[in-house]
Amino acid sequence: LANAHAVLADRPVRFRPHRLDVAGGADLRPLLGRHQPHVLVVCSSEYSPAEMRGLPSAWTRLIRAAGFGVTLPLQAATALRAAAAVEASPDTAVVNACFPDAVNPVLHAAGVPVLCGLGNVSTLVSLIRSELRLGDESRLKVLAHHAHLHAPPTPDQEARAWLDDQPLTVDRILRRERRQPRAHLNEIGATAGAAVLDALTHPRDYYAGHVAAPQGRPGGYPVVITGRSIALRLPPGMSERQAIACNQRWSTLDGITVDPQGKAHFTPAALDVLRDHWPDSPATFGPQDIEELRTRQLALRERLQQPSVPTV
Repeated sequence: LANAHAVLADRPVRFRPHRLDVAGGADLRPLLGRHQPHVLVVCSSEYSPAEMRGLPSAWTRLIRAAGFGVTLPLQAATALRAAAAVEASPDTAVVNACFPDAVNPVLHAAGVPVLCGLGNVSTLVSLIRSELRLGDESRLKVLAHHAHLHAPPTPDQEARAWLDDQPLTVDRILRRERRQPRAHLNEIGATAGAAVLDALTHPRDYYAGHVAAPQGRPGGYPVVITGRSIALRLPPGMSERQAIACNQRWSTLDGITVDPQGKAHFTPAALDVLRDHWPDSPATFGPQDIEELRTRQLALRERLQQPSVPTV
């Protein structure tokens, strides 16, 4: 399927599968050492948002009530293992597509060389571009978080955007476009992500776009990609500190924040919901705790997916 897409897109890319169960403990280093890839893209985790579109259970109700952020250990474990394996291929850039808005700050704090993420802000930017009929992203600058894939509780928590460096109100556009089936939004995000990977693997003089969590920052930002270098391209009057602060505030909408030291903090509301089924759930955890919490959350999910479990 990937090779067919490449042909249809008139790209000289070819794909070869290699079966490797990284989540199950398989070592990725020999494969990376043999091929020395330009980019390693992590797009597999032990929790998929598609679970929310399947049969309802106490597990899906827990995620809906507590927020997507409570799945961070399931999102981060495989990414940590895979990204750490690039020691076998030091020139490989790591791109994480699994909840990067929160996972990448954890990876970065753990000393894992993660360059950026894919999707989320790029998906929202694509929706805005479609409405405004913009051929590329260079005139558009958007600050947005993974949480903005859903409507925020209040208008003042909406994503922020600028067109030609002038403030742009996007709540009406996003309100309408968010009604699309999630599978459609995922396809849009994948296409937007392909443009980022194209810029990283076929360097241009200048590529203006948007990525999630560049160099471990929380949330999504407008950026310039030059080769393997990513720099923010913020609107006039917006400092990097202010942009990060916006995304830190928005991260609470997902039920979790990650501080500059890479320690994750469940919001009080998320923790209350989580402890209804996991009484000794930690309020905070760091990169060193991911493996243990991943194991405990897998057991929690299995238990809550049983039909006899009471609802949240």
